Amino acid sequence: MATRTVSVLVVLATGLFSLCPHRASAAQDNAVIRWNEAVLQGVRDSKLGPPMVARALAIVHTCIYDAWAAYDKDAVGTRFGASLRRPASERKLANKNEALSYAAHMAAKDLFAGDADLFADVMTSLGYDPNDASTDVTTPRGVGNVACRAVLDFRHHDGANQLADEGQPGVAYSDYTGYTP
Repeated sequence: MATRTVSVLVVLATGLFSLCPHRASAAQDNAVIRWNEAVLQGVRDSKLGPPMVARALAIVHTCIYDAWAAYDKDAVGTRFGASLRRPASERKLANKNEALSYAAHMAAKDLFAGDADLFADVMTSLGYDPNDASTDVTTPRGVGNVACRAVLDFRHHDGANQLADEGQPGVAYSDYTGYTP
């Protein structure tokens, strides 16, 4: 039942988004919408089941949030708290978009590796270098990369077995606990 509910919610959200009359112009103006579209393409191209898709979407958006939070006066990131917060003079939309784009790019590549070229194209279309792995947190790209890396490092060992490095080797998201209902 929960799997069906997640599937229905993803389909509804995707369908409603595509019906929005301002979708094309909004996608051009809003980096988060651009990344949502790219990640949803990654979902469609993957063979992940609904629970893994829900987890992946949560991870991408946590990375985006943590990068964005560094450029907000009140928001607190999930991994670093307020320690990445940038000065008020840097809290500009361009810096937020750059930071969240680097975070989204890193997360999307990690979760949907088969669509790495698509994600690189989104970065390029937004005017960013998809190969820039800077960790200089005085720059938006560094904030995005560092914020996302912390989220990914945490999530790689959250019990979901995304990397297939627990239990049965080579089988991502497999049960390694021996659980029986």
